Amino acid sequence: MEKGWVKIYITNKPHIVTIVQELLEENDIESVEIPKGDSTLTFGDSEIFVRQEHEERARMIIKVNNL
Repeated sequence: MEKGWVKIYITNKPHIVTIVQELLEENDIESVEIPKGDSTLTFGDSEIFVRQEHEERARMIIKVNNL
């Protein structure tokens, strides 16, 4: 990942990745998903990154939504 981005979430559930990214987008926070598993078989972890300046707010949004 490029400098200035931090990992804020990791999961092996694709639907949770979608929910987290939509919540972040609704709050004007850009996010990037990095799949770490075998994408051809749709298993493994995915990591979500945000810009460092949005880290605290993004973590709060995730926590408030019990994710």
